[in-house]
Amino acid sequence: MHKIISQYFDEYSTMSEVSYNSVLQISENEGIEMNQIIIATSFCFDELNHQPAKMNLPSSQGTFIMGGLAGYPFVGDIGLTAFSDHIPDGGAALFIFGSHIGISRSGEIGKIKRVGQHRHTNTCGALMMVQDHVLSTTIHHIDPADYSEFQPEFLALRLLPLAEEIRNSSVPILKTTHLVYDEIEKEIIKLITNHPSSLNKFPVYILGGIVINTDETLPNYFSQKVFRKIF
Repeated sequence: MHKIISQYFDEYSTMSEVSYNSVLQISENEGIEMNQIIIATSFCFDELNHQPAKMNLPSSQGTFIMGGLAGYPFVGDIGLTAFSDHIPDGGAALFIFGSHIGISRSGEIGKIKRVGQHRHTNTCGALMMVQDHVLSTTIHHIDPADYSEFQPEFLALRLLPLAEEIRNSSVPILKTTHLVYDEIEKEIIKLITNHPSSLNKFPVYILGGIVINTDETLPNYFSQKVFRKIF
């Protein structure tokens, strides 16, 4: 599996290893216990990104979920304000976020075999549909009353200026996954820095990258793009 993943990602580790090491480093940097660090995640709502065995996040309190379709933090300002009220006394906050993509045992990118299935299915299937929408040039303005289309249309509008870059890529869904990651990181940083009065009383860190989903019995991997302290 490592040989296959390394064709698309130069550096990666298991999700559990990356997240555990990040929490351990924060604990050592700040002189606090690991159980004083609360985690907020912004991943796609795909079940692969929320299975304890696949993600194995080092959080004794559970995680605060910020992500909607493709991992974009659709909870926005209200969600972030709510999360800031959950940080343990004398503790710290870690935001873990990113887009995701599947790679099967056979090396097919954008596909994996899920638990209980004998076929391979798309991952991220929702993002693939958004990508098809972007490349079809049928995007329209969002009707604020139509919640069923809000998230995909929002992402499609963000990606529309990059349509040619996606279309000309050798692996379009991989390119789209990276581009959506960039949008997620920008929004997470904006949300955090726009709320200094809520968050700057605590150490706040971010860990961002691309989650690499693999076939049913294999772990999730994580190609890290950023790990740093904001406050």
